Amino acid sequence: MSVLDRIPKRRQESKYKRLSRIYYNRMFPRRHDALEVAWSVFVGVFIGVSPTFGVAIIMTVATCALFKLPKVPGVIADFVANPVTQFGFFYPAGYALGCAIVQPEAISFDFLKEFEQVSWSNFGTIMGNLWHNASGHLFAFLVGIEIIATITGFIFFFIAYFVVGYRKKKWLAAKTGYIHNLIAEDEVLIKETRNKGKKPMMHIYPFKALRPVDPAEAKNISALPYDVMNRAEAKEMAQGLPHSYLRVTRSELELDDSLDAYDPKVYAHARENLDKMIADGVIAHDKKDCLYIYRQTMNGREQYGLVCCVPAEDYFNGTIKKHELTRADKEEDRLRHVLGTNANTGPVFLTYRDEGQFELLADVIKTAPTYDFVTEADGFGHTVWVIEDDAKIAAIRKAFEAVPVSYIADGHHRSAAGARAASYRAEEAKKAGTYTGEEEFNRYLAILFPSTQLKILDYNRVLKSLNGRTPEQLMAEMEKVFDIAPLAEMQSPAKQNQVNFYMGGKWYACTFKAEYLQNLGPVDSLDVALLQKLILKPLFDVDDPRTSKNIDFVGGIRGLGELVKRVDSGECACAFAMYPTTLDQLMNIADAGEIMPPKSTWFEPKLRDGLLVHTLD
Repeated sequence: MSVLDRIPKRRQESKYKRLSRIYYNRMFPRRHDALEVAWSVFVGVFIGVSPTFGVAIIMTVATCALFKLPKVPGVIADFVANPVTQFGFFYPAGYALGCAIVQPEAISFDFLKEFEQVSWSNFGTIMGNLWHNASGHLFAFLVGIEIIATITGFIFFFIAYFVVGYRKKKWLAAKTGYIHNLIAEDEVLIKETRNKGKKPMMHIYPFKALRPVDPAEAKNISALPYDVMNRAEAKEMAQGLPHSYLRVTRSELELDDSLDAYDPKVYAHARENLDKMIADGVIAHDKKDCLYIYRQTMNGREQYGLVCCVPAEDYFNGTIKKHELTRADKEEDRLRHVLGTNANTGPVFLTYRDEGQFELLADVIKTAPTYDFVTEADGFGHTVWVIEDDAKIAAIRKAFEAVPVSYIADGHHRSAAGARAASYRAEEAKKAGTYTGEEEFNRYLAILFPSTQLKILDYNRVLKSLNGRTPEQLMAEMEKVFDIAPLAEMQSPAKQNQVNFYMGGKWYACTFKAEYLQNLGPVDSLDVALLQKLILKPLFDVDDPRTSKNIDFVGGIRGLGELVKRVDSGECACAFAMYPTTLDQLMNIADAGEIMPPKSTWFEPKLRDGLLVHTLD
């Protein structure tokens, strides 16, 4: 039995129960705005009940697209009207209601008798008599059926509104509970550690990296992280590169497009590709445990990270601090990938408050590197040194014991999956009676960068519409929140609590009024949080930035020109250029056990997968 086989499987249920659950979730999606879903359901029911002669779905999709409503709930709602309900209830009820309202004259036309006598010569006369006698009843039917369609539509409108609202409230409550549980667990674990008289400190471990054998091939083997591209993009990036590490981290690119990305075959294929690269001599383990230095270069700026392994225990006890929530499906995906490949194929991006530890690396980076290349797509440099000397490794490990905590800058899902995989393997070993605590699987791959070298880029917002306001009305509303001054040219915000706004070909410097900056906590004081609370939610109806259709996000790596392009093209109505969140803010929020708002930070360059891999055994 493989490791993957021992992971709890998805719920077992009958085909019909599963289909019912799927359609229920799609008709009442909790991630969408309840009002939008309700209107989509209304449209679907109204069009479905109306006599649309087989084009109900097309009309529903077109109407939902026109009014920017979610399409799937409406399409599913179309099927409220089907041959059984139409001819068994809706049409008879509509006709009866219409007759009661319109009261058409009784039909004096004997259809069967007249049609028995039909010929080419009297066809027009008979059809005229038919229309004369039946037109009133047809009109009555149409009046009645549209009233029935409207009433039924509103019944389902309210059902959808309350069901989605309830599901969303329950979902958010569960997420909030999850956050509180995480914080509570961290506090308990940290308290237990302190009670044992242990001083919180970082623990780092050398390891035998699985890495490219030929330095000249390191660029072609290494790849961007798995989560910065979709399936089609991954396939395109790996084209012509038989040893691209995307064939391990995104192995579905070699499988049929119809196969779900979370299918067990994907993880099995990733393991096959990894094993093949080892068997072919493309990658190999170092002979001894080493530490590594990874330098990234972007636009003349350098940052140096120490590549090592960190214990899962440090993640669970809060020595490795978090500032984001993880999504269960993504975390489960990475867990299955780690267990399936028996490796941490991508590093976790950690940062720490430097207290002289980096100085120990200075002599190493003066030597010739093992890998040194520039990726053509972005022009970023990637350089790796190997630290083999045992005395040097011991000194570095000792120095990092003075660092009390580290912070996840990027890679919360990888970190959670790495820690969970370690816990899973430990439990398996304990059951078998072979656990010692020193096994390699107790640790996962990380890169530690000093916070003084890192730079968080801005994460900007663009709005699709002004939400029914004119530009003048919007500016009037914003002046209640901001002190606004026109700018002569495009520029980034000069300081914290300033947001630069672009609309109608003009830039404005918008500074939050002092009254809104009083008595704020670590999260509430973030510019992205202030903008969300004071502007995006009340003026643009952006309740949840992750699901709202009226907002999109532009990473700072793309520059302010991208904001101008999106607005001037008519794709968006306006844009907000943000002052970047600082590393101190990130660390303060993590120290407080709080969670940052979505889309708060953007880190560049991205760490390459496949340069240094940690295997669990």
